[in-house]
Amino acid sequence: MPTNLPAEWYLCEKRLSGAKTSEEKVELMKQLISLTPRHKGTEHLLANLRKRLSRLKDDLERKSRKSGARSQETIKKSGDILVSIIGFTQSGKSTLLKSLTNAPVEIGSNPYTTKEPATGVCFFEGVNIQFVEIPSFFHKRDMSIVHASDLILLLSNNQKDLEKLEKILRNNKLEGKHKIIFNSYSKGYAKLLGQILNDGNFIRIFTKPMGKKAGEKAIVLKKGSALRELVRKINESWINNFKFARIFDDTKFSGRQVGLEYNLKDKDVVEIHMM
Repeated sequence: MPTNLPAEWYLCEKRLSGAKTSEEKVELMKQLISLTPRHKGTEHLLANLRKRLSRLKDDLERKSRKSGARSQETIKKSGDILVSIIGFTQSGKSTLLKSLTNAPVEIGSNPYTTKEPATGVCFFEGVNIQFVEIPSFFHKRDMSIVHASDLILLLSNNQKDLEKLEKILRNNKLEGKHKIIFNSYSKGYAKLLGQILNDGNFIRIFTKPMGKKAGEKAIVLKKGSALRELVRKINESWINNFKFARIFDDTKFSGRQVGLEYNLKDKDVVEIHMM
C-alpha cells in the first residue's frame, strides 16, 4: 500500500542520514515521525521509526552515563526553594536561568545546547531561590532532580507544547507537583519570582534580636507552620528553654506575646525569648 509521504519527510530523512550527534539524530527522528501520515499504509513504517528512536534514546543515555554527566547527587539544594525549569529545546530555559541568577550557562541557536543540568541562585525578598535547568532530553536521572524540587516551572508558548510537557510529567509521576506556567518573558522576572513565593505554599519568617531590627534573610517554612517548627529549625535544643515570642506585623496587635502553637503568617517578624 502506498505511503504518500510528503516532500518534507524526505528532506528530514536526508538531514537525519547526515546527522553527526546523537542529540541531533533524536530530534530529527522525532520530526520524521511527526511528518509521517497516519494511515494503514504507514503502520509498518511508523513502528520501525519508533523502534529506531527508542534505540537512539538508549544510546544517548548510555553515552551520557559514560561521559560522567552530572546526576542528582551533584545538584545539591543550596537555596531555600528549589525550582526545576522544564521546557523543550529552544524554549528559553538557559536565557531565563542566566537572567535570573547570572549562572554561566551557554546560550546557543542550535537545539540541545544544554546537555547537563545547570543551576543558579537568586536572592528575592529575603529568600534564596535556586533554579535548575533540566535538559530537554528528559532523562530519568535528570527528572529525579525534578522529584526533589519544591516547584516546577514550565516554559511553553503554545498549548500544544504545554500538553506535551504535561504528558512528560505524568509519565514521570510528577503530575502532583506544584507548577507554574511561564509563557512570556514580557511578564517580567519580578512578577515570576513573586508568583513562586506566593503560589508555592511557602511563608517567609524574619527573626530579630531584642532591641534590634529584623535581618534581611528570611527563614522559609511551609504554609500552616507553627512557631514550634520555626524554633526547631533554628535550634532543636531551644524548645526546652523557650519562654515566649513576640510577633511584629502590620496589625494593631503587633508586638503581642505568643506561644509555640501560634500559627505563623507570611512576613511575620519573630522575637524569641528564652528562659
